Amino acid sequence: MKRLLGAFAIIALSALPALPAHADTDPDAYMNEVASHLGDTGVWVDPDVKELTFSEVATLDAAAKNASAPIRIAVIPAAKFDLAWDGEEIADQLYDRVGVEGVYGVLVDANSQSAGRGFHAVQRADHGPTYKVGDAVDQAVDCCAPDYEPMLERFIQRAQVVDKPFYVDAAPYAGGLAGVIGLWYGLTAWGARRTRRQDEKTHLNVTRPLLDEEIIALSQQVSALPTVSDPQQSKLSKDVLDTVEKARHRLDEAKGDKDIEAVTTLLGSARYGMVCLDAVRAGKPIPEPTAPCFFDPRHGPSTAEVEWKPEDGAARAVDVCAACKRRDEAGEEPQIRMVKGWQLSTPYWEHAEDLAAYVDGYWSQGDGRVWWFPDSDFRRRGEQMRSRWRARRPGARFSRFSSDVGSSVGDWAASSSSSSSDGDSWSSGRSRRSSWSSRTRSSGGGSSRRSSRRSGGSRGF
Repeated sequence: MKRLLGAFAIIALSALPALPAHADTDPDAYMNEVASHLGDTGVWVDPDVKELTFSEVATLDAAAKNASAPIRIAVIPAAKFDLAWDGEEIADQLYDRVGVEGVYGVLVDANSQSAGRGFHAVQRADHGPTYKVGDAVDQAVDCCAPDYEPMLERFIQRAQVVDKPFYVDAAPYAGGLAGVIGLWYGLTAWGARRTRRQDEKTHLNVTRPLLDEEIIALSQQVSALPTVSDPQQSKLSKDVLDTVEKARHRLDEAKGDKDIEAVTTLLGSARYGMVCLDAVRAGKPIPEPTAPCFFDPRHGPSTAEVEWKPEDGAARAVDVCAACKRRDEAGEEPQIRMVKGWQLSTPYWEHAEDLAAYVDGYWSQGDGRVWWFPDSDFRRRGEQMRSRWRARRPGARFSRFSSDVGSSVGDWAASSSSSSSDGDSWSSGRSRRSSWSSRTRSSGGGSSRRSSRRSGGSRGF
């Protein structure tokens, strides 16, 4: 009898549902963490994903950043969010948290399709061109799955292709129409360039005094270097001096943001050269390049990281120089680079538009290496300025016009169809998600609702 009861007990226990392996995982918190790494376009891979090497991730990230479409891609393990969402909704959840219109792709890493492995992407935007995101998902999976690197490479290539609308043949009026379009294009392009030049002239007026001051101070510092016979030290000293002189000449001829960015990149390289020179004198190895000191780029390359919280912001980790690290350990206020505004001086990162090129130059090594600037509001406002410039270009205005016409035709067709049906609609086999549902959160400064779904796709493999 006891044996019989024991057998029944074993059967009963085996019939109980197994507890999920990651029951303590918070999908929302994890997706918020993923979104924090994608404030700017690019590719981010969860450290637990082992299918991609560091060099492959760097190459994919550069390709996404250089794409003509704003593409953000996350590669995350299925176990981290326990498949709380499926299909395109996974990409929508990432978009909800970043809050910036664009193309969002999520490659879910798992052992098999049944375990959740798949690729999901969506484009959310109310304005601008529509990209072939759904086609990009299909091509990426069909050509390359389950090899992640070529699959993501193919997706990035295809996801920036514009899905151009079809226009009625206007051959009989081609000559006159071409002339009108050419005139409109020329005037629009001229107006866009003129507006941008005016903005960049304002930026230069704000930035030139700052750079003049920095070049003079750095020149004096270099001139005070002692003469040495050591060949390595002599070469480093000469390289630093040449770099400062290049910055001076570039500033004298500066006309816009590209020149400002080039000058600050040169000044950052010169300060790094000074650090290398100090290391050689001390008999130490030459250090790797690091991001500038966040509180003041004039302090030179960073050597440590501190936790810092602005008055009206969240705490964050920032890179700082050795002197600022000591001040933080002593409980002293940081020495912040202040810039004169309309009425008072404020921290330089509060001048997002005027100093966007200034920061871009300092946070770029000039050899393709780019460091992450920790103030997200500064990055967002700088991107808004650049988006405004792009929106004034003839191609962008024409795309908006085409999109508006296409939307009007689509709305008319949808209303006509709904009046003669019972409200049901067909699906192409992909997951149908609520494209107009409210967003619950946004960390990137977007609106409080989801922008229109322009294109998307979802494939397991």
